Amino acid sequence: MLTRTILLAGVAALALGACGKKESAGAPETKSSAAAAQTGAASPLDAPFSLKGAKAVEADAIFALLPEDGRPTYESARFDETLGATVVTKLVFSDDEDGSTEKLLIDRAEFYGVDLDAIDRAKDGTGAVDAPFESIFQKVRLFGVSTQSADGDDADLSIGGVEIDRFRIRQGGFKDGEDSDKGAAHFFNAFDLAGLYFKDLNVAGAGDEESGALSLKAPDLRFVSLGGGKLGAVIAKDAEYELVQTPAARQALAQSMGPQGAFLLNGPLGAFIAPAHQRATFKSFEWRSVDLSGWMGYALKGEKPPLTARNLINLGTMKILDSTMYVDGRKAATTTEATVSAAEFTWLIPSKIRSETKGATYDFSAYLPPEETQAVEIVKRHGLNNVKGAGTFAWDWDAAKGGAALKSNFDTQGLADIDFGLELAGLELEKINKAIEAGHNDAVAEYGAFKSLNVKIADEKLLDALFDIAGLQTNQSGADLRASAPAMIRLSGAQAAAMSPRIGDYVAAVADFVAQGGTLEIAAKPASPVTFKALAAAGETGPQAVPDTLNLTVTHKK
Repeated sequence: MLTRTILLAGVAALALGACGKKESAGAPETKSSAAAAQTGAASPLDAPFSLKGAKAVEADAIFALLPEDGRPTYESARFDETLGATVVTKLVFSDDEDGSTEKLLIDRAEFYGVDLDAIDRAKDGTGAVDAPFESIFQKVRLFGVSTQSADGDDADLSIGGVEIDRFRIRQGGFKDGEDSDKGAAHFFNAFDLAGLYFKDLNVAGAGDEESGALSLKAPDLRFVSLGGGKLGAVIAKDAEYELVQTPAARQALAQSMGPQGAFLLNGPLGAFIAPAHQRATFKSFEWRSVDLSGWMGYALKGEKPPLTARNLINLGTMKILDSTMYVDGRKAATTTEATVSAAEFTWLIPSKIRSETKGATYDFSAYLPPEETQAVEIVKRHGLNNVKGAGTFAWDWDAAKGGAALKSNFDTQGLADIDFGLELAGLELEKINKAIEAGHNDAVAEYGAFKSLNVKIADEKLLDALFDIAGLQTNQSGADLRASAPAMIRLSGAQAAAMSPRIGDYVAAVADFVAQGGTLEIAAKPASPVTFKALAAAGETGPQAVPDTLNLTVTHKK
């Protein structure tokens, strides 16, 4: 309901450029959008704007673009010659969907560069995917935007200002609402814009007693250059979100986790699993150079892209600077920089991903209620209230040769370092697709193969802390619990160890790691890649077959 209301207001505010000229595809650029693409620049709404030589246009002529039942009421309308804009005050959009009424209120709207002829052409066009664009307005600014429920409750949405910068529509692009039946590609093909900018955006917690509530604040949020399947940038400055889990929502989660999960969730470690209150802040967020234009070209024709098609999807790059996470009002983590430097696809499958986290500091005592004094003391004693960390993630897939590799590492000072590597083979896109077309529905399992695995865990204080915390949860001392754990591991693994010497070695290595700390390494390197189908078949023969097939080793070094 709210989404429909906002959409109606957005169509009423079609902000757009160049007074009626038919323009080619590709998101337009303006002086405002060029500046908005720079993270360090001020919000475009902070700069005054006026249009010289503008012609006066009545407000009712502008709103005629909307369906009759979607048009607003308003208090006053006039043409301001100084601004060169049609200025409308106290607009009210009503949404009567589902028998209820929700209102979108706008204190003031400014429409610049209105072209009524362009509006008519946009309304009367055929809606072809390659129809010419019409620039209906040069700019629209809305101030004091909020929502109001039927019973007059406080707004769950408020925005200090919105600017729609040169929004263009294809002739007939939204004709008779047909775009809703044609999918996302047709919707986004119907328009483009130089920018959409928000100032002082506040979305109050939307939720209920069962699901909790999520809220968002963004003093400066910008979408820059959207069109032709491409998005130039999304930029947010000094933004934050807040998630509140109600008691009912937490109880539902506890029930879904079974007895053991519910035991943990209702104990002193419950906030580690599902904190009642989370809040995160970001100094800046950037998402740049998203490009779905290759996929969009096929989607508009209702075609599946051929396997030879490349450059269909690129999710661009992301960067978050100076983020902070709070749990129940306590600072739990800070991160200097988190980036996704690549998110590339081959055909429709991810082929290259790179991400990195720098300068992270974690305070695990934040997840513990202050009244849990023993747990807080354990965490602080082991230095878990000031853990420095950093991590990387990489994924690569060669669709022609079939090789794929996933690598990640997470290093913390004084806690533990974890490295993970996985290699696959046989994932040749063309070969697998031909097999599927020939009726082999399990072609991925037939051709895809396991090549190698390496996991390395280097313990510093992690095991000490885990046993002390686990002991608190089970009302035992951490030292006693850890002293008894190796014997329990050996005992529980004795039956499996009798089936294979390999399994006995695994059990011994894990028991020694738990007792002494040090480094535990899990490696699998078969003489040649093992197909997923062969691996599944080995698993059906008995637990000892898979370790032999993979040449799996587990070693401990003190």
